[in-house]
Amino acid sequence: MSHPTVTTLEQRLNFLNYGIFLQALVATLGSLYFSTYGDPVANLMSGRLFPTSGGFEPCELCWFGRILMYPLVLISGVALLKEDRKFTDYVLPLSIPGLALGFYHYGLQKFAFPNPFRCTAANPCSALQVDYLGFITIPFLEFVAFTVITGLAIWQVKTRRALAAANKHNVKED
Repeated sequence: MSHPTVTTLEQRLNFLNYGIFLQALVATLGSLYFSTYGDPVANLMSGRLFPTSGGFEPCELCWFGRILMYPLVLISGVALLKEDRKFTDYVLPLSIPGLALGFYHYGLQKFAFPNPFRCTAANPCSALQVDYLGFITIPFLEFVAFTVITGLAIWQVKTRRALAAANKHNVKED
């Protein structure tokens, strides 16, 4: 069985690091779009991608999701600039609870999970502000984003370990 080369592992590591940053950035920008402009599909159909009104007020669980997602853009962005390969040590403690939160929030909308949070009647956490194809909602998008980030971060940690082992093996051969 052939083992990946150090160069291949370094390339994979860079790909994963950029993937984490890009997913966090897209999720953050999407979240900001929904709260500022509302439904992008409805906006496109009306011919106004950036209307002057119509944003969705985030519910309490959406705010928790934002608290977990938004720092990931900064953490991963700074890590890319500093070439810090261990930044996933800081990403996973935010992305794993975010994944669980997104799953729970989606369950409130689609599976009537119990809700101990202080969601208001005017802005319930179970409200379907968008519902594409009968299953894609804002919490679903949050869950997918945190799943992708968590998956990439775990893969990054494994790749980092493989790279350390490959470097150690190469030093022994020299």
